[in-house]
Amino acid sequence: MGPGIDRDWLDRAFAAEPLTHAFAVWDLVEHPHRIRFLSCRDLAGTTLAYLLFWEGNPLLPVVHWVGDDYRARGLAEHLPSPPAVAIVPESRTAEVLSALRAPAAAPILGQIRDGKSRQLPEPDSRIRRLVPADAEALGRWTARQNDPIVSGYARVDLLRDQVWGAFDRGELMGIARAQVRLPTLWVLGGVYVAPEARHRGLGLGLTAAGIQAAYAARARVGLWVREDNFEARDLYDALGFRTVERRVWIEAPALP
Repeated sequence: MGPGIDRDWLDRAFAAEPLTHAFAVWDLVEHPHRIRFLSCRDLAGTTLAYLLFWEGNPLLPVVHWVGDDYRARGLAEHLPSPPAVAIVPESRTAEVLSALRAPAAAPILGQIRDGKSRQLPEPDSRIRRLVPADAEALGRWTARQNDPIVSGYARVDLLRDQVWGAFDRGELMGIARAQVRLPTLWVLGGVYVAPEARHRGLGLGLTAAGIQAAYAARARVGLWVREDNFEARDLYDALGFRTVERRVWIEAPALP
């Protein structure tokens, strides 16, 4: 075990499995002071697995466990104390649940859109990219939503980040963002439509806007979705996404 990450190894791993390592590569470039790595290597120095700690939200640390080699199972001893979120390989679920004293795990699917195999819908006039002038309205709307998906929007930089809003009668009703914008891959996330505005096509319009922006930048598009979110999966399937990876989302509440 040792701090840091072998950047040459990471670049090769990203080339082979871009969605798996996208957050690590992106955060090294964009957020180097908000992350840290812990790597497990074999005797020859080859990386077996690593933990990527996101420390941008001190109230709820997030850790990505990447790599399922059984020789790296000792990484479980270095997970943060609850409350915390861990995204881990399926093979490490039991030990992470035990280490974090978490009640349950939720399987998630990593998906990639293959080229232009499905035609995108026409641009939706209700969808537009948010700009700094929207920050106050976004903050107010985010505060009214009782959903952890939207909590991170309170800290976005609308000048630098790619965030799209869905509007109905001039009122913000949904959001989505590009969490990762690498030259070859964008990762969309945080797609959320207020309950009272669902089933109006806003989620489709938000996701399509993100795809269009990625293609304009000549990048592929990926995303993560809960396996049991069948409505979202149907939407992504209609847009041409296919599953390339399975992982597990584990959220550990604060200990009593």
